[in-house]
Amino acid sequence: MKKYILLGTALLTLLGAASCKKTDDDTTNTPSLSGLTVNQVPPFLPKGTTLTYKANVDYITVSKGDMPATLGLCWQVNSAKRDTLTRNTAQSNPDYVYTADTLGTYNVFCYAYATGYYSASASSSFIVVDPETVLTGVESSEEVTVRGITWKAGNLNNGTCGLSFRNSAVLDAPMGRMYNWQEAQTACPAGWHLPSLQDFKTSFAEPSGAIHSGDLMADASFRGEKMWEYWSGVTVTNKYGFNAIPLGYIDSSDTVNTYDKWGEYACWWTSDSADGMGVYLYLFEKEPEALTGKGDKESLYLSVRCIKN
Repeated sequence: MKKYILLGTALLTLLGAASCKKTDDDTTNTPSLSGLTVNQVPPFLPKGTTLTYKANVDYITVSKGDMPATLGLCWQVNSAKRDTLTRNTAQSNPDYVYTADTLGTYNVFCYAYATGYYSASASSSFIVVDPETVLTGVESSEEVTVRGITWKAGNLNNGTCGLSFRNSAVLDAPMGRMYNWQEAQTACPAGWHLPSLQDFKTSFAEPSGAIHSGDLMADASFRGEKMWEYWSGVTVTNKYGFNAIPLGYIDSSDTVNTYDKWGEYACWWTSDSADGMGVYLYLFEKEPEALTGKGDKESLYLSVRCIKN
């Protein structure tokens, strides 16, 4: 299965300055610009989003000699010709505004150039998706009742708390947001509440006490790519219409949120705690049975399922 990686800034190979024909002497003597950056945007965005980009030229340096008296900026989207796009001098450094009006992957490039110098470049990437169609292969029902307990058939999307998956609000509706344990205790809507570990067992455990992972997993695809990779011993049936999808988790213990284990784990908080930590139930793509774990109540963000009061 294709594993999705967070999109971010990528400094591109330095491009030639003025001349298309270069000699060894040109390579030796022509100074190069470097250090250009542009602001980043969420990796997934809805169609019609208008983005405002700003190039940061404050940290541009030159490989040798003096900085040029005048810098120019050139913006490019995907493979459009650079010379058809607006060029502005870095001294005024106006915003670059772009509207993403079709589905697909966008690479926005910025080049800082000056006569007699190799240009500096930076980029920002994102994917435009339709929240109605980005996730397929899940059951359409909103609720399922299993052994006397009524469950929401999708992950909770409570916009007043939690974090968006991959910092992309466009995915809140199809995939749900993620919450720390403390938020999860009160995040469910009126008439619903967070399940205990025993609630999971009551609904989904076999007489042996095991919860079969495949019984909860949906044969889901994200942008046409299967989310659960095939593993011998794990048969994806979505027997109960639970619609489990492998979003992984968010670790906010550092200054930057880390999104990890996409395509491998599906995790949900329970109302239980042990040893000062929150208890969660999770599915691992290679394991035929559901597992339990404990995590920090503040820094670990997981999905939430709600059950009816």
